[in-house]
Amino acid sequence: MAAEPAGGPATGEGRQAWDFELIDLTRPLTRKTVEALFGDLYTAEPYFSNISAELAMDFTTGNSTAWLLTIPDHVSTHIDAPVHMVEGGATLEDVDIAGLFGEAVVLDLRMDDPNHGYTPADLEHAEPTIERGDIVLIYSGFEDAAASERMRQTHLTEEAALWLIERGVKSVGVEPSGIEHTPDGMYVHGWYKKGAANPWPAHNALLGNDVYIIEGLTNLDRIAGRRVKFAALPVPMPGLSGFPVRAVAWTD
Repeated sequence: MAAEPAGGPATGEGRQAWDFELIDLTRPLTRKTVEALFGDLYTAEPYFSNISAELAMDFTTGNSTAWLLTIPDHVSTHIDAPVHMVEGGATLEDVDIAGLFGEAVVLDLRMDDPNHGYTPADLEHAEPTIERGDIVLIYSGFEDAAASERMRQTHLTEEAALWLIERGVKSVGVEPSGIEHTPDGMYVHGWYKKGAANPWPAHNALLGNDVYIIEGLTNLDRIAGRRVKFAALPVPMPGLSGFPVRAVAWTD
């Protein structure tokens, strides 16, 4: 879509309208989205489906409409704050939003294996080249799951996460519900259990170095293989470990 400054078309001398294509990368905040991102984990983990909107007032009783919302802090298109995985890490209000806004490189990393774990070599050979200060978005061709099936997802290995940290990226965004393989993490490695060895290593590496994570993106096929401007900003609700975002990209 084409957009103009809030004041309307620019007409004064030395002023130009800001004409750009704005691409929405955000999934709706619904239980249907949770099902698409989690498959049969939708019913196994009630936390993710605890989404509701209750009418608080409407025009039958007053002169306005308002709703009361219930949402998890890691659902739909959302960010992970460091405290999500790092004990003592920054909570949502201390996230530096400069890490969620700026130049992004959209890597086309579709693989024959829908459960492929990305390696440093995968990232190094991808185009466009990753540069220091980039936001890295990974287009994997993620396919929505059904509630009766186990979701399949590409994911970052710990080595790939460390490679990205070394190159000074600001944040990393992916299409699946998690940047690591969620079913394997839960059911093969037991990473949610207290005392698990090296739990969620890619998460811990990134978030421990203040490299933020954006999960549940969509429409990356429209900008795959390109450099774009990107923003994914959360509401700064104190104490949380993440929050849904409105993620968008645009080109000059």
